Amino acid sequence: MAKKSISSAKELKGFLLSRFFFVLAIVSVVELLVVGLTNKYLIPALVMFTRYNKIIMVDGAEGLFMLVFVLVATWLVNRIFPMLNASPVAVNEYLEKVLRSRGFVGASDQEVTETLRALSERPTAILSLLGAFFLVAIILLTPYIIGGIVFSISVAREIRRVEREKEIEHKTEEERRYLMISNIVHDLKTPMTTVYGYAKALNDGIVPEDRKQEYLEAIMAKTDRTNEVIAMLLDYVKLDSEGFVIKKSKIDLCELLRSCCAFCYTDVESAGCELDINVPEKPLFIAADSVQLSRVITNLITNAIRHNPKGTKIGVTITCENYTTAEDVRVFVADTGDEIPEELAEHIFEPFVTGDESRASGSGTGLGLPLSVKICEMHEFRLRLVQNPEIKRYHLGDEYKKTFVISM
Repeated sequence: MAKKSISSAKELKGFLLSRFFFVLAIVSVVELLVVGLTNKYLIPALVMFTRYNKIIMVDGAEGLFMLVFVLVATWLVNRIFPMLNASPVAVNEYLEKVLRSRGFVGASDQEVTETLRALSERPTAILSLLGAFFLVAIILLTPYIIGGIVFSISVAREIRRVEREKEIEHKTEEERRYLMISNIVHDLKTPMTTVYGYAKALNDGIVPEDRKQEYLEAIMAKTDRTNEVIAMLLDYVKLDSEGFVIKKSKIDLCELLRSCCAFCYTDVESAGCELDINVPEKPLFIAADSVQLSRVITNLITNAIRHNPKGTKIGVTITCENYTTAEDVRVFVADTGDEIPEELAEHIFEPFVTGDESRASGSGTGLGLPLSVKICEMHEFRLRLVQNPEIKRYHLGDEYKKTFVISM
């Protein structure tokens, strides 16, 4: 659940950045077109409309903005300075110089000065220029305003989509949790019911003497089954807790695989299966928790033994691009048994998913593969199921129909 949330957050962040730069690029292109058209057609038309076209020559929005700013500043200077008993002459001369450099021209400097004085005495005369100024400003800002609205709408839609996905994810997680609790109860209640029934029969003295040993062995088997479920469940919860960390060290992966195969060899023989070990003699050193990684390999081999018929061939193989640097390492636990149905394969790494036949026979807890996935994720490895026809690209042998692959 946490990993999915992190993934959603990364996706949202990526969406926001990509959409922002996309909108910014579109707005920039549109802005260039708007500025070009405004400078070429709109501003000359506005200046002509204000009737200052004979004394004003501006080549763009920047010139118009500076022109209006200096005119307003000139009016303020001529109003404020006399109130302070100071002469505005020097300031006016500077502003007139700036104004002339920005497009305010006349037949002579005296004409410019007289026009400015007239404007300062009658400020309403520049209202038309102020109107042109605000109109141009609004037009130039329009692409950014529209871009901001489009960006906000798209972000709001994406956030709603993510929230809906989170709601569905939360509901699915709740359903999975309830199913998990139901399965725990099932896997504990069934053997405990048998144990209680056999123990009561022994206690009531209704079991023949020659069958007492059989009842005791059944009680022990069911108790072992209960302990196995509880132990696996505790391990699953422990691995999912925040305080648990794996202890990595430099280990020889080839030697670890040989040890796991040796550990499971008796079970393989008892099940009437065949174990084919394709592990090189030379060492392959990786950084991993040997105890936890051994559990993964043992779980996969045990899984192949439990869920395949007698005579199944189980292959344990290592492939590596470079044994010196341990580059692109893969561990395969393959078998020649029947393929796993697609509807089961999609959920096989979820807790208590074993298939109806497996659950009825009590041949597995349904926690081995979820535990293995968690351990691999903590190592930053990847565990997945590969079946025909994809399995053929690994060249494990034509007889193998499915394999679990650990990519390191």
